[in-house]
Amino acid sequence: MADDVIKGIIGDGIITELILTAITKQIGKNPADYYVACKTQESCKQFRDHYNANAVIDPMEFLPKVKILVIALPIGENIESELIKINKKIPKDTLVVSCTYALTIKMLEEYFPNHPVIRTIMNPMILIGEGICIYTVGSVKSANSEIMAKLFLSQLGKTIKMSSDEELELAGNLIIGSTIYSLLAVNSLIEGANNSGLNVEKSTEIVSQVFSGVSKIICESDEVIDNLRNHFSDNKKFVERGKEILMNYDILKLMNNQLPKTDEREIFKFHYRWNR
Repeated sequence: MADDVIKGIIGDGIITELILTAITKQIGKNPADYYVACKTQESCKQFRDHYNANAVIDPMEFLPKVKILVIALPIGENIESELIKINKKIPKDTLVVSCTYALTIKMLEEYFPNHPVIRTIMNPMILIGEGICIYTVGSVKSANSEIMAKLFLSQLGKTIKMSSDEELELAGNLIIGSTIYSLLAVNSLIEGANNSGLNVEKSTEIVSQVFSGVSKIICESDEVIDNLRNHFSDNKKFVERGKEILMNYDILKLMNNQLPKTDEREIFKFHYRWNR
């Protein structure tokens, strides 16, 4: 995003934390260039202390002059009431970028008529520049919106344009499901190995390398690789041995044990050292 314009974020949840951290780590920008609208003074202090962001209670401190507005409201927030508070307070040419899952392009254009809008879904791997970012754009200045989307999102990971809200939601469900499943599986494999006597450092290195290799062999396959992959997947003894190990490590039980936790940071415990 441009350096010489006012940029604001509505929402003080985990999405905003991910965005600000990725901006710092991957794009090399100072979060002080961003305003963040927070619900409490405590949240403001956390964003100032941990991210050096301009965290404020009253969004009117930046809305009248904001040029890029990011909607990053947490799940469960009363989205409609929040948007009604801000939709008539921003300049006519402000670009609105939504990272809030429930907001469709149609809804964004209803709340922000005549504004260019972008809807995007991304996963936490934007923290290391290996994220997946999907997006779709509205009807107002769509070409400019697409350029802005590519300019920003491509710095965070793989970027894919979706043709519609429907396609974006299908892809978004796949992103969310596969991200959570992968993290649960990785954590459980590491924990299972550690419970069996292998230390966390070596377990983490091994599991991470295996997952990295699986990802590459899927994306970079050729005829030879496909034949070998099919050979292993069709090898009943190999598959049964893998199943036996998973059972011995209690992998499914460990995965299930992670799901009831109310703090989502537990799921990311081997991937990102959270600031709070």
